[in-house]
Parts: sequence; structure tokens; C-alpha cells
Amino acid sequence: MSDIKTEDNDDFIVSSSDLEKDEADIAFEAKEKKKRKSKIISRIILVVSACIFIFAAYNLISILLEYKKGNDIYDNIGDTVLDDTPVNISIGDDAEITIPFKYDHQALLDINSDGLGFLYIPSLDTRLPIAQTTDNDFYLTHTFDKTYNSNGCVFEDYRITDKLNANHIILYGHSMNSGAMFGTLHKYKSSYFYNYDGNDVFYIYTEDIIKEYKIFTAYVSEPISDTYTFNFISLDGLRSYANRMKALSLYDTGVNVDKATQVVTLSTCTNNGKQRFIISGMYVGETTIEDFEKSSEGTTSANN
Repeated sequence: MSDIKTEDNDDFIVSSSDLEKDEADIAFEAKEKKKRKSKIISRIILVVSACIFIFAAYNLISILLEYKKGNDIYDNIGDTVLDDTPVNISIGDDAEITIPFKYDHQALLDINSDGLGFLYIPSLDTRLPIAQTTDNDFYLTHTFDKTYNSNGCVFEDYRITDKLNANHIILYGHSMNSGAMFGTLHKYKSSYFYNYDGNDVFYIYTEDIIKEYKIFTAYVSEPISDTYTFNFISLDGLRSYANRMKALSLYDTGVNVDKATQVVTLSTCTNNGKQRFIISGMYVGETTIEDFEKSSEGTTSANN
């Protein structure tokens, strides 16, 4: 193997084998440096991923705890306001039906003076208090007992006069992922669900009266639309409105609204909050809690 002699220093001689060793060392060092850099990046990615996972888990747990807190609040309200004694009633020409509880309006007002009544949707087993205040914001983030919570509360549009005696009542409620509030209302997008026996009605208790409503339409609306028309000055205006909303239905309910005297609209978010899902019911008739008691006494006497 030949030697290489430098021009400037005859005494300094570098062999080709030394050069090969230096190049190998440099290559090795570069490779090791790359490995160390790769390990550092991998560790950073691991730490960041772990932080993201912990943050996501924390948020999920917080959401679940928020859901539970809201559900517990409404369970407690139900325990206070509703007596789980089943009562048989009949409204109008309808066959006798069983309401699984009796409602105490004063107990509701003792919790919150904004209370108007109680909404009951048998098909969804939805039992929720209704409130009305001076804006449409407060009950988006507060439960019926005014606790700050994402469940919010079912509330009537504050601009509607005559409260639950208005000719058009609009009730808002969140569509919770947990299924709480109006979270299961979307089931009415299916005609099959609507046509199942008994799924075409809902009820509102107010003071000593329970009112029955026949669902005549189910449709998707924009957040700002004719859906949210209220305080009609005549029954003709209300009936014209009801027919227009019926024409928007996802399916034909077969309900005639030409003689409607009152309409209740339930509104909740759909399509990631971009639109609203609506169901509306027409007033059918009513009975009183006193009639509940009489019917219960009559049933007891018959059994004896």
C-alpha cells in the first residue's frame, strides 16, 4: 500500500488506511447522531401523544361527570315533583290510557318560580320541567333549579305571551349526546317510530291540568325560519301556519290541523347544530288532576 506525503511537511505522512478509518469514524458518528436525534424526536412524540391522551381523557371524564350531574339534578326534581302512582285517564274520544305518575305543580314552583309545567313524551319516556324567563339564553346553560350545567333546561321562548295558554307554544331543549333532554327526539325522523302504537302523542301538565297533543309534523328547519312564528292574532293564522308546517313533514302523519286551536312545537339542534329538528303537536283535549283522583278512587272501589 502506498503512502501519501504532504507537500508542506515531509515528516507528516498519512496512510490511506488512516483515511479510511477517519471516514468510517465520521460515518459512524453521523449515524449515531441520527439515531440519537430520532430517539429524541420519538420521545417528544410519545410525550406529546401522552399529553393529548391525558387531556382528551380529562375532557371526556369532565363531560361524563357533567352529564351525570345534570341527570342527577333532573332525577331529584322528578322525585320531588312526580308521584310514581300510575293513574288511568281518558281525554276526548281517546281510549283510556295510563299515566305512570301524578304531577305536583306547587312542588315545581317551590324549586323554581319560573316553572310553567311538566312535559311528558311517553314514547321516549321524557319527563322534563318547563321554564320561561326574560331571555332565551339563561336556560341554555342552566338546569331547572338554576344550576350551571350543559344539560340546560326545556324552556318556552320568552317572547311568547300567555305562557302555556298561548296559541303557539315553542319549547327549546338541547339534543344531548347522552340522550338527556331532547337527545332522543330525533327518533321521530322515522315514520316507523311515529306510527308505532301510542307514539303520536305527548302531554303537558300545568297547574291541575294535563293537556294532550297529537303530533302532526316532524321536519328539519333552519335556525331562522317560519317555524318560529308565534303570538298569532287569530285562529285562521294559526291554522294556516300549522298546515304549512305539516307540508314540511318528513312523512305524512295523516293528522288534520284545519281545526287546530293550539300548537306546541318542540325544537332541538341537529346536523352538528347547523339546523333544527322540529316536531309539533296539535291540542286534542285535557283533563284535571282531580279527575285523576276520581278515576283512581273508582278503580279502587271496583276492585273492592
